[in-house]
Amino acid sequence: MAQLFRYLLVGLFNTALGFAIIFSCMYLLDMSPLASNITGYLCGLVVSYFLNKFFTFKTTARSHSEMLRFLVVFAAAYLANVGMLLLCIDVLHLHEGLSQLVAGAIYVGASYFLNKYYVFRHPV
Repeated sequence: MAQLFRYLLVGLFNTALGFAIIFSCMYLLDMSPLASNITGYLCGLVVSYFLNKFFTFKTTARSHSEMLRFLVVFAAAYLANVGMLLLCIDVLHLHEGLSQLVAGAIYVGASYFLNKYYVFRHPV
């Protein structure tokens, strides 16, 4: 239960950081929704890896395979995110901001399960 709580804390922090970057890029820097999304998620990728590795799942082993698995999971979850973002904006014609939130929820769900059971599968 403690691990889930730590994951949720990291997720809340990383989500807030990611959305702050995304919305800043969209509304302050006048970047496109897709470019803003890419920028926010790339920043979040780095923060998420280290917080989840050392704080959530408490793995200390140096493992290139763990990092590779993390990148694969990120890519899969991010593709699901971008697909949902484009679906919401281009097909469903939802507001850009709401579309970012829906796409973000898809990313969080996919990444949690894949990180827990595939990337950081070491016991706590």
